[in-house]
Amino acid sequence: MSEGKDCLIEIRSLYPSFYDVERKIADFITKQQEVIVHMTVAQISKEIGVADSSIVRFCQKLGFNGFTQLKINVAKNLKQPDELLLEDIDQNDSAYEVTAKVFSSSIQALTDTIKMLDRDELDKAVEALLSAGRIEFYGVGTSATIAMDMYYRFMRIGMPAYVAVDPHISKVSASMLDDRCVAVGISHTGRTKDTIRTLQIAKSKGAKIICITSYSGSPIFELSDIKLVTSTVETRFMKEAVLSRIAQIALLDSLYTCIALRKYEFVSEKINDMTELLNEMRYE
Repeated sequence: MSEGKDCLIEIRSLYPSFYDVERKIADFITKQQEVIVHMTVAQISKEIGVADSSIVRFCQKLGFNGFTQLKINVAKNLKQPDELLLEDIDQNDSAYEVTAKVFSSSIQALTDTIKMLDRDELDKAVEALLSAGRIEFYGVGTSATIAMDMYYRFMRIGMPAYVAVDPHISKVSASMLDDRCVAVGISHTGRTKDTIRTLQIAKSKGAKIICITSYSGSPIFELSDIKLVTSTVETRFMKEAVLSRIAQIALLDSLYTCIALRKYEFVSEKINDMTELLNEMRYE
């Protein structure tokens, strides 16, 4: 695990893929962050009723050599009291208080995502998109709007981008791809059957698969060649699926900007042409 990683964010990302014993360990660590940094493996195993070896294996699954290294990481990433701003939304909150809490949650999702982003995977994604003969964006439900937005942005700068958000059309589209193509699947949970099946078809045709998801170890994560994982936080009214859009949009905007910079001259001309065209559609 790299120096900049936060194991608490990693635990949240991997949580759906954990076994029951692993979830018990994860729950204790996340709820008792300040306490576990002063505990031994034996003390934790006695407290929650699991074997010492299970705790050691859990630490290794997160990328640590052992429990001591995990404790150091937890201690380093402990939030100070004035940083704990993610209060839950209450029915009696004013409109401004609700807005402030929603903004705080969104900011936290962005902060956590940049901490856990794999730089190598990000570089691979940029290179794959730049060299693609065709880029196809896939997503259903709330992910469909993100897929359509990215298609529009990439298309505007002359990239060979397309989008399919209908499950049936998506599968037909995927069957037309080949080894010069890139398929980008967007799924918060990483478990959306239609999106995963579409990517399986695309992969069988030789296309390179990029996923945007909130969960490491999810089916879409395991299927993909390039894995981009965002982070979200959840409150009572603001569920992860809602907050995940903020981080996903920011990540895809970052990919768009990286590509625009790499193709600066070409993209500048396209943007100027597009600006003139759109200005004709606006009142002066």
